[in-house]
This record gives sequence, structure tokens and C-alpha cells, in this order.
Amino acid sequence: MTVQVATCSAAQLFSGCLFPGHSLASDAIVTSDGGTVVGELTIPEYQRPYCWQDKQLDGLLQDFASHTQRNAELPYYLGSLILHQESSKLNIIDGQQRITTLALMGCLLNPDPSSIGGLVYEHPISQQQIKHNLQWLRDRLDRVRDGIDFHKLQFTLVITQSEDDAYRFFETQNTGGVRLGGPDIIKAHHLRAIDNKSLQPQFARQWEAMGKLDSTVSALLKGRFWQGVKPRELPSHNQKKRIRDCIVDELAQATGDGDDIAYGRIRRQIGLAGEISQQADQQGYEVRQPLNAGINSIRYLAYFQGVHQRYWQQPDLPHLPDYQQFVEWLKDRDGCGYLEKLYEACLLLYISQFGENQLEHAAKKLFRVVYSRRVSNQKSVRENSIPSFIRDFPVLDWIAASYTPAQCFGFLDAFELKVDPSNLDKNSVKQRFVKAVCKQFELNVPEGEYATAFAPALDQKIAGAQG
Repeated sequence: MTVQVATCSAAQLFSGCLFPGHSLASDAIVTSDGGTVVGELTIPEYQRPYCWQDKQLDGLLQDFASHTQRNAELPYYLGSLILHQESSKLNIIDGQQRITTLALMGCLLNPDPSSIGGLVYEHPISQQQIKHNLQWLRDRLDRVRDGIDFHKLQFTLVITQSEDDAYRFFETQNTGGVRLGGPDIIKAHHLRAIDNKSLQPQFARQWEAMGKLDSTVSALLKGRFWQGVKPRELPSHNQKKRIRDCIVDELAQATGDGDDIAYGRIRRQIGLAGEISQQADQQGYEVRQPLNAGINSIRYLAYFQGVHQRYWQQPDLPHLPDYQQFVEWLKDRDGCGYLEKLYEACLLLYISQFGENQLEHAAKKLFRVVYSRRVSNQKSVRENSIPSFIRDFPVLDWIAASYTPAQCFGFLDAFELKVDPSNLDKNSVKQRFVKAVCKQFELNVPEGEYATAFAPALDQKIAGAQG
């Protein structure tokens, strides 16, 4: 990896000494090996859009003001910028949000466009946010003028000659600790892996169109990690860095090289004369399938983001009215957050194999198993109890091992639902959950008989239902 490192001020960053064709000024940026930084700052089209909002702008101005009050003569360090040298261009790999924000401030303090390097923003989200932020800063021009001195704002520049090296350094920096979440980091990995560079902007736009991937990625990790063949620990949702490391490893670094391939189950019906007809219940990807870097992983995530939104986050399924009513009811249940996340993983796994085939029955049978923890526990369900439940009752493996919905239902129906009588005789979260289930499934179970009659009634209503 060939890397040049330099320290510079914001004034140097936006000055003519960065651009070819200008004579080097006395404050030219000098790298650690004695060279000078020459190139035009540019933002690659496939970068995520500029998205800093009022909170980030206000925080930056507050930090500037606080630093100036304490250490007026010392520079304020704004972190590292990762740049890829490409001929006469310096592509911004990491630092777009900070550079853009300073460029907007520069526009207000010095209207000469050449003072900020003529950066171009083609993404509509970037353009709208720039208009908003420029007005926000203009309304607070005194704070900008009094607090900002470009000569005292300092960066470390990390300049690579290879785009691969730039993104590799970017991933190392962010995986090690600070700003971006897992999905943002793996985006860079997969765009870099696309061999045809002319396609990068197209897939960058597809990625941005997915919106926030956190919930979908969380469900996919559970589906891929919690299995009997290759069981892996999934960190608590509070362990942000470890979760980010798992995302980067599973959905980026551990992916292979190769084509865009989607695996799936196919039924082959063989006639009396030996003729074969084939049919698949779904046309997408499977949760646990191996992935290749680049287009394969991008389309895999786009597919499951669509499935997650269509069948869970924002269901609009007039042809499946019972299913839609049921999941909308289920999402309103209190005290079930950890179980809900497991349920989402089960849904994605089922749909990835069987599509909508008997989905209404599957949703209720999965509910009976996954949400059994709400009645088998004495009180609330803790996050660390979910992995142990999966080890004892591998519901995700039951789905993955099934060739047909009927075979999957056989596993689910064989699960024994047990009720702990604790906290069913008072107005508790547990009792309210049981009441809600009785109402939803029209179970004729008196309050005093929840401990003995609830499980048989629900079994009869759900487990015995035939698709």
C-alpha cells in the first residue's frame, strides 16, 4: 500500500496550492516524504450524499467556539481525510461531510467560488441539503464569522495512489472506531469490488434508494449466525462496535469473488414418461446463501430490504388480508422487542425459501413458537435468553431444513407450548399479552384459567391449522 500523509489547514485545503496549473504558494501542503499535494478535490458520484443536518452544524460551531475560548492560539483538529489520487484529481473517499460543510461556510465568508475549489454535487439529496444548510448558516452568519478561522482548522491528509488502498484504509479507520455504521462501511467495500467502474454510480444510486438498512441487516445476521451447523455468537445490540465488526466481516470481508448468483429451492415434478417440469416458490436470494463481493451482495441486500419492507415494515398486501392484519397486530405488542427481532429473521428465512406459499399459516405458527417466551418466562424476556432458546429450539434451522411448508409446519407444530403461572393473576405485561392473544385468536379462556387453558386453546387454533 502506497500512502502519503500530510498535515494541512482548511485554508491550504481550499487554496490554489491544491490545483494543477497554479504556482505553489509558500504554504503549499508538503507530505511526509517531502512531496507536495497537487490535485483538484472531487466527490465521486458513487459516494453517499451530503446529509449533515442542523444538529451536526450546530455541534461543529459550538466545538469551534469552545476551543477558541480555551486555546485561541492553537489549531482545532478536524480529523483525517482519505483521498485517492487519480491523475489530476483528489477523490474524497472519507471526509465529504466535513469538507462540504466548510465549503458552505467558505461561500458565506468569501463569495469567490475559487476559494472553495468548485466542488460539484449531482445527487438530489445533496443538493437539497446544501440549500437548507446554506440558509441555516446564513441565518447564523455572526457565529460563523466569529468562530471560523480556516487557518486554524487542521486536517491530516491520507493520500493513496490506488482506489483499493483508499477504501481499505477507510474500512480500517471506521471499523476501528468512530463514525459510520456497518451498512455504510460495507457499501464502500462492494462498490469498490465492481470490476466495471462505469457501473459504480448505478449501483451507488441503487444502494442509496434502499434507505436505512440497519433493521434488515440485523434480521439477516440472526438468520445467518444462529444455526446448528455453524453456530456463532451475535453481540448484544448495545455493543455497537462488535455489531459493526460482525456486519463488516459477514457481509463484506467474508464474501467471495465471482458472479451474481441467487440460490433457491426448486421442485422438479417427474411425469410417467420421465418428463420434468420445474417450479420455484420464490425468485430471489436465500438468507444463508454464500455471497460474492460487489453486485451479488448489493442485490442480495436490496432484495431482502424489499422483502422486509413489504412483509413487515410497511405491509400493503390486499391479496393476503389475514397475514397483513396479523403482523400489524403483532407489531403493536409491548414487551416483545427481542422476540420481534427473532420473528423478523424467521419471516425473512421462510419467505426466502417459500415466498408467499401458505404465508398466513406460517406467520401464526412461527408466532406460537417464537413468542412462547412471553408465557414460559416468569416475567420479561431478556436479550441474552434468545440465543439459549434458539439452541434448545432451533426454529431457524427448522425452516432452513424444510423442503416444503408442510414439512416446516411439522417442526413448528411439534413444539410444546408451556405456560408459567407467575404474574398471570394481576395486571402485568405478561397478563396483558395473554389477553391480547386471546382476543386476536378468539380464544374462549377465562382469566382464572390462563395457566392451564391458554396453551391448549392456542395449540388447537394455530398448530392444528392446515394450509
